[in-house]
Amino acid sequence: MTKRNNYVGPCATACKPGAGTDTQNGTFDRILVAATEHAAREVGLPGRADRMIACRSCGAPTASSDEICRDCADAMRAERSEALSALCRVHRVRYVEDLPVSALEEMQVEWGRC
Repeated sequence: MTKRNNYVGPCATACKPGAGTDTQNGTFDRILVAATEHAAREVGLPGRADRMIACRSCGAPTASSDEICRDCADAMRAERSEALSALCRVHRVRYVEDLPVSALEEMQVEWGRC
């Protein structure tokens, strides 16, 4: 019937009931359980370090801020390069800088930019 208090820590000399570290009533255990439940609800929220970002193109996990994995970025880069080289052949120019502005604007519209 008597509750036994263990006073440990800096408050041990003051002998205040309930002061100090856990008095074996489960307070610390309840805090740990609440913290783990709260962390489980927070998983995947923006700003969390454990958030998995999926690639916009293939859905693979990526850490890139533009949400494109490295493989898809390489594939897109190669595809753009091929399109630009084909455009250079059509307009009979050697460098992309020599292409007419209208051709570049048309390409941007096709690729979904501006």
